[in-house]
Amino acid sequence: MTFMNNIRSATKEALDRTAIIAKFLCCLHFTANYLCSPTHAYGPSMLPTLNIAGDVVLVEHISPRIGKIGHGDLVLVRSPLNPNRNLTKRVVAMEGDTVTFFDASHSDSSRTAVVCLLNECGGMKRNGMEHGVPLFGSIKIE
Repeated sequence: MTFMNNIRSATKEALDRTAIIAKFLCCLHFTANYLCSPTHAYGPSMLPTLNIAGDVVLVEHISPRIGKIGHGDLVLVRSPLNPNRNLTKRVVAMEGDTVTFFDASHSDSSRTAVVCLLNECGGMKRNGMEHGVPLFGSIKIE
């Protein structure tokens, strides 16, 4: 009888601890995917706002879901060259805005953007304009 009570007690304790761990992992998953998550942003394109060696940035996921992205916001976008990589960019124009930029290979031109994302330093290398203007749908929402 004592042996069975010990097994019941150990089993109940193991299930209770497993439930606590499962609840914690569910909470962690929900927070990271739907509320906010940390990401490592690095590279020269966001100087001087972000450090070239890299900064850890807390990314909130609510604004893109409810359409509250505006001029000057930093956003994560999927890289057009490697979809598994995220890029940090600043929104400089929204749908219907006219953006004027200088491209050395063309004359000074004016284009209408859906969402225009530029490097912080204003350079055109590996910029959104190099691959065509990224669409709003390319802004990471997940």
